[in-house]
Amino acid sequence: MYDFRSPKKKYVFPNKSAPYKKVCIGMGGQYGDVIMQEPALREFIKNNPDTKIILAICDKYKEVLPLFYDYHENIIDYKIWEGYDDWPAESDIKYINSQNFDAMFPCEKPEHEQLDWPKYRHITTETALMLGLSASTTNIQLNMPPGVVKEPKTVALHLFSSKWPAGARSLNVEKQTAIVDHVTSKGYKVYQISAPHQPHIKNTTFVKGTYFESCKKMLSTELLISCDSGMLFVASAYDHPTIGLMSIAYHPIANTLGTTKNWQPVNPNAVYLEHMLAAQLPIDKIIAEIDKKI
Repeated sequence: MYDFRSPKKKYVFPNKSAPYKKVCIGMGGQYGDVIMQEPALREFIKNNPDTKIILAICDKYKEVLPLFYDYHENIIDYKIWEGYDDWPAESDIKYINSQNFDAMFPCEKPEHEQLDWPKYRHITTETALMLGLSASTTNIQLNMPPGVVKEPKTVALHLFSSKWPAGARSLNVEKQTAIVDHVTSKGYKVYQISAPHQPHIKNTTFVKGTYFESCKKMLSTELLISCDSGMLFVASAYDHPTIGLMSIAYHPIANTLGTTKNWQPVNPNAVYLEHMLAAQLPIDKIIAEIDKKI
């Protein structure tokens, strides 16, 4: 039985030494957090080639899970947790204690033990440490989802963050409209990837459906233009051409460092522009980068 009530144990760590026969790896956090933990999962599989894995994720962000289907034959099942802020819920504990895992790795929302970690590590390395694992690479790799068909002369736009209308990462409607006007003037179709409650930018096609379906639509385009969000990390897993607009103010430690460098996904086909507030990025600078990409 696992003890979840010990005040000294925030996470559940291995209860025996490797080699493990069966483990649970919990991909914690929001969409981007889940994706950026892939290098740790990949390294664990490499170092434990005979270990069977249950890949777990909370119900709140389960829509990202299909990106991990057919990831590796060592993943024998997927688990959707009932708990999130209150993980583990009673049903989660019942499931865990029925599985006889050799080890469990953190399944709660990831938290940083070292507040100034960006001085020393990239976000993918940091999230691996929060899982109780390690990652020797900062790049993310995922298999292309089935059904992605490339559409010539298309662009994906994702410039409202999950915190809109609050927060520092979103671009205002006026700048988004200017971007769309410029892209469409070149004969490109623009798909807007946003939540249903967010404004629909004129002359875009609003993408409806699950987060997974939005990811597939983004991958069908020639270019992603996005604020600092999980979509940037998804794009990086496929080296998808990307323009990322980063907000220094969104990350408290970045105010000291003056850069979001260690938050930026590793993508050879991406360029990242940063400013204290994303909305303060000069529109001519954004347009110039778009012209280099399309």
